[in-house]
Amino acid sequence: MVPFLLDTVIAPTGEAAAQTTQKTGLFGTWGADHPVMLIVVYCVVLLVIMYFLSVRPTQKKEKKLAELRNAIVVGDSVITNSGFYGKVVDETYDAWIIEFGMNRGVRVPVAKTEVFGKAELNLSMEAPVQEEEPKKKKGLFSKGE
Repeated sequence: MVPFLLDTVIAPTGEAAAQTTQKTGLFGTWGADHPVMLIVVYCVVLLVIMYFLSVRPTQKKEKKLAELRNAIVVGDSVITNSGFYGKVVDETYDAWIIEFGMNRGVRVPVAKTEVFGKAELNLSMEAPVQEEEPKKKKGLFSKGE
């Protein structure tokens, strides 16, 4: 008999040697006695892993975006999901009235879910000044310079 992965063969000595050998694995004999339950446990573990790798980060991102949208008030400059900059001039239950364009004559109702957040339009040709981040300590596997 060939052992496979976590399965082992126990060969008793003495009088017990006449008895058959017993397979034990990660769950002892429970995995051999209840193969369907082992599959159920495996599926539950996979679902928990998928929750922490995909669903939970998405929920955090949506919550942060909702907080950004709730902070918008009349008079703020905003950017929409499609990339248009404008200024909020009025608010309704499920939409903001936003002025678009340089002449400030175009007022369009935009759904609150389509506004990405607050943003000021930079009309100059110069890039904004960015703060320098402090240098991080080199890790064990970082390349030396």
